[in-house]
Amino acid sequence: MKKIKRLFGIVAFIAILPLILHAQKGSSLTINPTNWYVGMKNPNVQLLVYGENIGNGRVKLHDYKGVSVTSVSSVENPNYIFIDLVISPETKAGTLQFEVDNSGITTKFDYKLLNRTATPQPVTSADFIYLVLPDRFANGNPANDKFADMADPNHDRNNPWKRHGGDLAGITNHLDYFSELGVTALWLNPVVENNQPLTDEGGQMRSAYHGYGFTDHYNVDKRLGGNEAYKKMIDEAHKKGIKIIQDAVYNHVGKNHWILKDMPAKDWLNQWDSYTNTSYKDQPLVDPYASKYDYEQTLKGWFVPFLPDLNQNNPFVANFLIQHALWTVENFGIDGWRIDTYFYNNFEFMNRCNAALLEEYPGMLIYGESWVN
Repeated sequence: MKKIKRLFGIVAFIAILPLILHAQKGSSLTINPTNWYVGMKNPNVQLLVYGENIGNGRVKLHDYKGVSVTSVSSVENPNYIFIDLVISPETKAGTLQFEVDNSGITTKFDYKLLNRTATPQPVTSADFIYLVLPDRFANGNPANDKFADMADPNHDRNNPWKRHGGDLAGITNHLDYFSELGVTALWLNPVVENNQPLTDEGGQMRSAYHGYGFTDHYNVDKRLGGNEAYKKMIDEAHKKGIKIIQDAVYNHVGKNHWILKDMPAKDWLNQWDSYTNTSYKDQPLVDPYASKYDYEQTLKGWFVPFLPDLNQNNPFVANFLIQHALWTVENFGIDGWRIDTYFYNNFEFMNRCNAALLEEYPGMLIYGESWVN
């Protein structure tokens, strides 16, 4: 088992984010990816397991034909452990059973392996793509407009900065409208949970209705209807010959992301001695004579204070993001990817991520945001 010395430092900009590593009393296990699939061309998957003091335990996988544990890694925070599995091509779908023994205290958990079902349809230049901001399109289920237990419980259609209540059911209800327009592909702004508070943007307190501050990668925002509503919308769209493109955000997460409340390690994020914003300049990334500082500020500076910058050089972060992309295609059946803030990402990471998607889904359209000022 690989051990890394535990961190005892204090983050300089702690006022922005509570980055101290600490134990969560009474917490149950959280496992990402929430499940995996047999028959993937890449046989490897890395489980992030989070629970109180779980990282100090010894991991045992009960015998399961075709599946083996190749390594177990602990990190600075003892509340995390990373389990690397190899799933052979002949493995059948079913449930893995794990035990983690920690000084005589045994924690058990199950992990499901499912059959692959996704058959993405290629998105090409022949498609008519319609961009939809779900919160602003149509309200199909007023019951999910707001929730008192979320960081932003606001809902006001008369306020341009608050949530308006549009959801995935609203899109599903209007698929015929898109067909009548001749639309063959829908590109949705991000649907992943954004449990963010109102944030100051240019002196105006705004909600995260746009969706670019993820707080739990494996849950679609319940104000949009959650995972089931997303799957239903995609299935119904496919029946009408409409493809679905998902908006990917690899560069950053929302400051309320559950992992950031008790990070695996300080280097899960790109850290600075004091808060450093990106310069928003792409020139240092392509100029061979650019200074190292300018290069790093563009790439590792935070997009804004409430969207912390992920360190894609950390192999656990990279695996977390790539596996989420693959899981999303299999779990929901999306057909293409649009990548947000493309040039702020580590290019080696992006090449690896794109290659992983194309290995499993040849011909899938992947395109990135690019701004030219």
